Amino acid sequence: MENFEYMVCEAEVGDLSMVCKCAESMYGELMNYNMPFVINPSRLQEILEARIRSKTSVVYVLKNADEISGILVGHIAKFDDRYVPSYGSMVGKITELYLAPKLRSRDIAGALLQKAEEWFRAKDVKYVEADILIGNVLSERFFSKMGFLFLSRVVYKEI
Repeated sequence: MENFEYMVCEAEVGDLSMVCKCAESMYGELMNYNMPFVINPSRLQEILEARIRSKTSVVYVLKNADEISGILVGHIAKFDDRYVPSYGSMVGKITELYLAPKLRSRDIAGALLQKAEEWFRAKDVKYVEADILIGNVLSERFFSKMGFLFLSRVVYKEI
């Protein structure tokens, strides 16, 4: 396997088109897991740009020269008021994590997650969560390896 030199940094608005390409690739792959909807590319770009500009969101990119080969998108959310968490009222949410297929299983995605966890800690967020589609074994293994615990399943039905 070739050596891959990369750096993880916060995305800038100038990175938006490459960030969108990564997100579109990720959602294209997720269609294999029976997602009941497709992504609207024009809204995706608008949302990712808002995340890049927001103080309560973060977008990290994995860069190699002028290429972006991975992304992590996260934001801070208020914890559901029905519950009283022991760690505060905010939770970090990882909404997108994508790494180009050629770079998977090489301990590179962990660098993206580590940066996001540092960012959340600096914002005084104590817990982070991520949704994983059933059957996405690669993501299940990754998050488990990174210390995440499996908590719930979301079910849906067309009516």
